[in-house]
Amino acid sequence: MIEYKNIREVHLEISTFCNAACPQCPRNFNGYPHNDGYPELNMTLLQAKQIFQPQFLRQLTRILINGNFGDLVMNPESTDIIEYFKEHNPNIKVVISTNGGARKREFWQTLARLDAKVMFCLDGLEDTHHLYRQNTSWSKVIENAKSFIEAGGWAIWKMIKFRHNAHQINDCRSLAQQLGFKDFQLFDQGRDTGPVFDKNGKLTHVLGDYRGETDFKVMFVDWRSEQQTIDRYSLGKKVTKISCETREKRSIYIAANGDVFPCCWTGLYPKSFGRGSYSEAINSQISPLMHENSALEFPLEHCIKWFKQVEDSWKKDQYTGGRLYICDQTCGH
Repeated sequence: MIEYKNIREVHLEISTFCNAACPQCPRNFNGYPHNDGYPELNMTLLQAKQIFQPQFLRQLTRILINGNFGDLVMNPESTDIIEYFKEHNPNIKVVISTNGGARKREFWQTLARLDAKVMFCLDGLEDTHHLYRQNTSWSKVIENAKSFIEAGGWAIWKMIKFRHNAHQINDCRSLAQQLGFKDFQLFDQGRDTGPVFDKNGKLTHVLGDYRGETDFKVMFVDWRSEQQTIDRYSLGKKVTKISCETREKRSIYIAANGDVFPCCWTGLYPKSFGRGSYSEAINSQISPLMHENSALEFPLEHCIKWFKQVEDSWKKDQYTGGRLYICDQTCGH
């Protein structure tokens, strides 16, 4: 699928902790704090040095720090890790996606000094941003973005489009320009519908035109009790031609615990995460393929050998026979 010497990009998660509670993030249940099988940890500087050997860093062109579960702002050694990357490859592009809702001015100034590009997730203006980015303050994110920009940082306004903020897209784009953001990027990630609960399981609001169940206890019990299988999702789905983004970008994904995957879609802690959710079905196909993929136990070159089994699965014509459904869903045409 990809040879070690040809890897040019790494998608990296350095923390599974997060200060936010986005209601359709896999790290919670519609905003309610519930860990469904992911480890809670930060990648340490020592571990980063073990995984990213100087020779390997020198062959990379880009590192994207954007975890499946956590945010860079939660890792106390995040700037030290980036500084290590830059020490051994000053030309490497470090791109960060963050909710931007934590840390002090000095932290953001350091990121600017390290020449990192930062995507600040701002989903609307002050009256709408919090509806999805729970537990973050719009004004705090703006304050941090200003600190970063004023220190010479390259900032990007990253906005997810929802029904509740669609009318503010042009205003957000204009404000981004006024504040000195270098770019404005709009995403539609299919997160537009569903109930939102607080930390006590109380319904706070609903996203989009959701008209389903809103009783937390009923939803939570149903979710925990129902096993999700791949045939439920793949019924009627036809196999497609796959244009693998990982292969095209010559990229790999490394989780916060050091496990190595072809991409973030396959890296939601397959051996432990997802009971009762879509991820349970997806991970049930991936976990049997994983073999010696911890970069904290084995050389990185060895950790990517199991990727061939992922590519071999594309030759199969049935999902129940081993073809990876997630590959067709994300990279199928």
